Amino acid sequence: MHKPKNTYLYYSDINDQMKEKIQRFGRALSAMVMPNIGAFIAWGLITAIFIPGGWWPNENISTMVGPMLKYLLPTLIAFTAGKNVGGYRGGVAGAVAAMGVIIGTDTPMFLGAMIMGPIAGWCVKRFDRLVEGKVGAGFEMLVDNFSLGIIAMLLAIAGYLVIGHAVSWITGALSAGVNWMLAHKLNPLLAVLVDPAKVLFLNNAVNHGIMTPLGIQQAAEMGQSMLFLVDPNPGPGLGILLACWAFGKGSTKQSAPGAVVIQLLGGIHEIYFPYVLARPILLLAVMLGNICALSFFTLVDFGLVAPASPGSLISIILMSPKGKTLLGILGVLIGTAVSFLLAWPMVKSRPDFQGESESAPLPQDTGSPSPATPGTIIRKIVFACDAGMGSSALGATRFKARLMKAGLQDIKCTNAAVGDIPADASLVICQNELADRAAASGKEVLAITNFLSDPALDALLARLQAQKTGVSASAEADAAEQKTALQLLTEENVLTGLPVESKEDAILRAGRLLEAAGYVEEGYAAAMLERERTATTYMGMGVAIPHGTAEAKAKVLHSGIAVLQYPEGVDFGGGDKARLVIGIAGVGDEHLDILAKLAGVLEDPDTLNLLSETPDSRIICGTLNP
Repeated sequence: MHKPKNTYLYYSDINDQMKEKIQRFGRALSAMVMPNIGAFIAWGLITAIFIPGGWWPNENISTMVGPMLKYLLPTLIAFTAGKNVGGYRGGVAGAVAAMGVIIGTDTPMFLGAMIMGPIAGWCVKRFDRLVEGKVGAGFEMLVDNFSLGIIAMLLAIAGYLVIGHAVSWITGALSAGVNWMLAHKLNPLLAVLVDPAKVLFLNNAVNHGIMTPLGIQQAAEMGQSMLFLVDPNPGPGLGILLACWAFGKGSTKQSAPGAVVIQLLGGIHEIYFPYVLARPILLLAVMLGNICALSFFTLVDFGLVAPASPGSLISIILMSPKGKTLLGILGVLIGTAVSFLLAWPMVKSRPDFQGESESAPLPQDTGSPSPATPGTIIRKIVFACDAGMGSSALGATRFKARLMKAGLQDIKCTNAAVGDIPADASLVICQNELADRAAASGKEVLAITNFLSDPALDALLARLQAQKTGVSASAEADAAEQKTALQLLTEENVLTGLPVESKEDAILRAGRLLEAAGYVEEGYAAAMLERERTATTYMGMGVAIPHGTAEAKAKVLHSGIAVLQYPEGVDFGGGDKARLVIGIAGVGDEHLDILAKLAGVLEDPDTLNLLSETPDSRIICGTLNP
């Protein structure tokens, strides 16, 4: 058997692929639950406040607890999971299919919902691909509605007769395992598995994809669950940050105070991950701190009534059972103290470790552009994290404030999930561990260690200030020439092979492309969406041409168009699917000329099919430009 020349690189590549698959699976799990965390919290608050033994018992209101647990929460999960796979139709099929497993058993079907939702979404997606282009004109709505109904019916029956009972057995086995761990006081050992996964940015997958469904089931039986505390306890991470603040040096010490507040009160645990990744031995302090906290919770029989999201001290207080709030606070303090004492000598022996870690561009062999590359004008910066909610939102908010202070208000700064980076992003900023996933977007990537304080962010700000100076120097001289030379359509404003999304998302995507390219001012995309609510812009033949309201004319700087190609079509209502979504902006009455030119080109079926299928943006650009 031929052996690879470089065994280390070979196995390193395998490990990277394995890690990516695990992260992808984890993202899929958490993506089913995270959008519905508010509903879980609502259920938890109703439970904690109104059940017998709650803060203000109310016999009538407490009757909502059971139906919400049995029907509402699993159905929301199934709908979200189906929508993630097969769009809105997949979500509807997932909700219907989940009812089969919910009604077919007495067990709360969170696991069943997480299985039926993706299956239903996949079935709908496969069916839509099979019949694409084969349905006669006028029969689209009939086929869409009845196909969805039949698929959902069959899956619901299968769930009721077979799948629900199988899932019930699996759920019972998992619950028995959890109860066995509780009975033998072994549940603190979960920290050994969970904490290493957390610092590899699987925290959302572990917490919301695994612990939350199991914890909800346990809380339904026992009124509380310790599984809600395995991941969210801010104490162990807080101890690391306090040790860095007390005994660190340089950037390690400087960035720690702000991170302490965010970790304890904001509940954004990603804030301490870079400190551990830069000094991996600190993982032992985190694990032992969590083990001690969980051991305390086991001894005093403490758990939360619902998920604590985000994992802050405030969330733990709010989700604590009546009369046990101080136990929750004490458990956080125990985790903090143990982690701090263990991290103390580790940090003191190497106080400036964070400053030694890599924080700037990706290595050249990754194929990602260096953030120091001066060629591209940066108009939109996107901070990215795994879920697009916690650390990325924090980083975007702080850097946006720096942009405002530097007089760079024209540069947009936002946040997103690393797997959902906007098409109009100029630069993506993420933590080193997520750099490879961010690079897959094809955008320029700046990999850093800390969203709070990183030398690479200082260098970026200097680059942006230099960019502004260069642009300002030539702006007046080039303004008139640039305005007349701007093409109606450029290759940057053509996106092909886009996955299915809602018409609202498609319209906003087209509008934001026009904004990013300088055709219109910010806010035009929202006006396009407002125009769509008044009357559909679907023109027939698989083409939609969204545009702004009459009031938005003032925002148009130069006539232009943006073309989005959706091979599977975007649902514009009534069974109408647009494979081409062409956003337009016209100065004065020029939008009428643009519409006339587009109609002339798109009336040819062969040309329309070519534009709807070609992956080459140059063909689309050449065909639609005057």
